Amino acid sequence: MAGSLTAIALAKLQQIESITVFDRHGAFGRGLAYSAKSPWHRINVPAYKMGGVGAEDTEGFADWLGATGQANWRDYSDSFVPRWVYGDYIAAQLSAIAGSGHATMHTDVIEHLERRQSGYELTRSSGERQTFDIVLLCLGNPSPSPFPGIETSPRSITDVWAPGALDPIGPNDRVLVIGTGATAVDVVIDLNRRSMQQPITIISRRGLLPLIDAPAQTDPTPLENWPEPTTRGIFAALLKDTRQKMATGIPWQTSVDTFRLQIGRLWTGASLTERERFSRHLRAIWLVHRHRLAPDVAQSLNRLQSERNLNVLAGRIINARVTPTGYDVAIHRRGGIAMQMTADWILNCTGPEERYDRIENPLVRSMLASGIAQRGNNGLGLDVDEACRIRDRAGEVQTGLYAIGHATRGAFWEVTAATNIRQQILSIADALKTTTIR
Repeated sequence: MAGSLTAIALAKLQQIESITVFDRHGAFGRGLAYSAKSPWHRINVPAYKMGGVGAEDTEGFADWLGATGQANWRDYSDSFVPRWVYGDYIAAQLSAIAGSGHATMHTDVIEHLERRQSGYELTRSSGERQTFDIVLLCLGNPSPSPFPGIETSPRSITDVWAPGALDPIGPNDRVLVIGTGATAVDVVIDLNRRSMQQPITIISRRGLLPLIDAPAQTDPTPLENWPEPTTRGIFAALLKDTRQKMATGIPWQTSVDTFRLQIGRLWTGASLTERERFSRHLRAIWLVHRHRLAPDVAQSLNRLQSERNLNVLAGRIINARVTPTGYDVAIHRRGGIAMQMTADWILNCTGPEERYDRIENPLVRSMLASGIAQRGNNGLGLDVDEACRIRDRAGEVQTGLYAIGHATRGAFWEVTAATNIRQQILSIADALKTTTIR
């Protein structure tokens, strides 16, 4: 999706002569998230919060829903529409610029990148090489790394979004899901729709499920005067602001959304120690408040729990030993309680790998090995400057080489929402207006 948004934004620049988009899966306009085809796989915010494709159309997606007769779907509370619909929207914009001859699209893997005097030479999996003046890496979300302590087996599924990944799971199978975030919720709802007869167990260290979203309200007094950028100070101020506003009838979601727009600046200004402290102690709490659920999806989870078809555990897996039918799993529950369980399947829903020296992407591996890129702050993503330009191993900015979205986590933290990705793209496009590009 980020690559498509980038192409759409850059196509508006008069000096752009051509745009080439590569996607290993051919999911142009959609990416992983917006390729989901099931109607219960929803965007986790009301449609109007998704914005448009440019600075001038802040409600572009909602307007498109109205123009195509999809704005008032009664099946989707408060217009928490299926993710594939947003994919349709982006794909339609991308198709328009491709149809005009302004962009070409290739289903291929880029395996290597080298700096040349005339720009950057990319090597495709076919061996073909092409040179470009500007390269923007829109890599999406990497798959989770294999979970430690779990022996390798066909009954362990690391990439739950791979085509047909869940198909081998039978209705009477016992499933253990690692992770309790948005991906885990998607998988639970998906399995429930397949008429699972056995309770599904999901586990994370804190056992926290994403919280429910609420209709947005304008923040009458956005908090802007933050204390010294420490984890304790910032979140104490946020908590105080939230409680004061809740006392006047303003939902806590409003304060969190206001804070989300400022977290990049606060993250950048914080020390590495404070960033590590946040990641270690508050990351899980922040994510369940940040990535929220559509009201009816939250109701479905509550129903599954009340009917004892979903067990949520707070704890960690000590080990999982392969058996002829699955796994014997040793768990240390939060509070010191040890337990054993058997599972026919273990599904890794811990979220995308954030440490890019661990991911399997051949281009990233090549760039780190050659030194044209290095790991980002606290080991997260790739190292970029404030303009999203990639730094090499010596810390030098690589002019014309950018990273967008998840790969910039170490620099800005809040980088995965469509609104954040769009802001990065528009800032880069503004900077490129004074650049001659072929």
